[in-house]
Amino acid sequence: MNGIAMPSDLLQAHLQHTAISSPECSYAQLLPLDPARALDLADAYFTAYPPGMAAASRAEAREEMASTFTQEYGKVLENASFMAVRKGKAVGAIMVVAESIWEEQLSGPFIIDLFTAPAHQGHQLGRSLIAAAMLACKEQGARTLSLRVGEGTSPAAHRLYAQAGFLPIP
Repeated sequence: MNGIAMPSDLLQAHLQHTAISSPECSYAQLLPLDPARALDLADAYFTAYPPGMAAASRAEAREEMASTFTQEYGKVLENASFMAVRKGKAVGAIMVVAESIWEEQLSGPFIIDLFTAPAHQGHQLGRSLIAAAMLACKEQGARTLSLRVGEGTSPAAHRLYAQAGFLPIP
């Protein structure tokens, strides 16, 4: 989410032509993104990435969550951004903005982050979160949903995006 220029590739799903899987998840509840859960979200965000790929400290992760909720990374689409809550704690999230502030050539919704705390990975939370965001964007009339992958994007995330129908933007 930070404003640092990163090597990246843009991916996009054409929502009208993509079979979107069910967002149902038995492991955690998928709820609308809630600023009251910013501390849980910051903790999950901080631990979800390898050192040096996202926030450098928990304090920086908290600052980035605050920046997300104050719209510094774009207007958060509240009805297309979700968090995974397990036993009362937010353990993952997908954050979608109306359009990218970094990729001016794109129009339409843009995923600024998708993460799951390591202790909760392997339970299909990422798949469920991305499906929920895709369905919400499609229901709101969006034709596409885009995201950017960079050097810190895990092989599992690349597989998830491909399975969800995200393709490189030519």
